[in-house]
Parts: sequence; structure tokens; C-alpha cells
Amino acid sequence: MAQEFIYFAGSLPMLVFGEKAPMSVAAFDEDADRLLPAAAAGALKNVTLFREELSGLPAAAKKFYDWETALRNSALEVRKKYRSDAGDFKRNNPDFYSEIAPALTQAANTADLLEAEKILDRLRWNQLDNLAAGHYFDLDFLAIYRIKLQILAKYVDRTVEKGNQALEDILTDLLEANNSN
Repeated sequence: MAQEFIYFAGSLPMLVFGEKAPMSVAAFDEDADRLLPAAAAGALKNVTLFREELSGLPAAAKKFYDWETALRNSALEVRKKYRSDAGDFKRNNPDFYSEIAPALTQAANTADLLEAEKILDRLRWNQLDNLAAGHYFDLDFLAIYRIKLQILAKYVDRTVEKGNQALEDILTDLLEANNSN
């Protein structure tokens, strides 16, 4: 079975957290459509940063979503300090991962929201690296690769200039709304 994934997996460039992605998710999907059986390419397209419906997904993606649910549940515990109904959004997930709490504490104590998000995405990246162990030319490897591409894609359009412009737009809108009242 892995034979059908070797060429595609072997042709993919290395991904490094914090660096520009060498390809887009769309380009990955196009290559998957061209080089993989239709069922495998279709399964990969269902692999996103988070998904509640797990049927038909590669095992590594399911394990990542279980871990991601634990991360989100732990984040709700931090948010309870600021929002009393945060516990209402908690999903049933009894798993515990010891690396989550320290990273959430570090992210919560970071004044720069982009840096806080990077702390959590670095944690996600590390978990994906752990899940990738032993998967080189199989569907699990490709699913992990696609999730990593999506993490890198989050930062493509995020620059200081665009962030400052967005903040300026928000402040202008607030001032205009305040002046009209």
C-alpha cells in the first residue's frame, strides 16, 4: 500500500516551522490529485487544522485531533478566568498531555497575540513531529504534512504593516461609532 505514496511523499520539500512554506495547500492538493489514488487524495483533502468528524481520516490525523481537543479544553481552563461560561464549550476528552499546560501558561503571559499564537502553533508542530515518527511514505505522513502546510499558511499574510493597518482601521471605526453616539 505504501508503494503508491512513495513518489509523492519523496518529492515533497522539507517544512520548517517559522519559515515560508515551499508550496501552498492548494498546490499540495493538486499534486495529490495527480499522483495518488482518488480515495487517498480525497481523504487528504478532509485533513484540516481541526475537524470534529473523524470518519475516513488517516490515523495520524485522528490522533492529532484528539490532542488538539485536549489543547482546546486546556485553553478553556485558562479562559475561565476571563469568561465564566468558557466551560460550556468543553468537549469530552479525558486525555492528558503534560506539554500543554506549560505552553498555554507561556502563551497566556505573552503580551503579543501573534507571538502567543506562534507558541501554540510551535506546540502543535512538535506534536505533529511526534506523530510522524515511523511514517515516511504513507498516508499518515502525507496527512501530517498537509496539517503542517496549513499551520505555515496562517502566517503568509501576517506582517507588522498589515497588523498595524488592521488596528488603525479598528480604532478609526471605534472612534467614528463613539462620535456618532
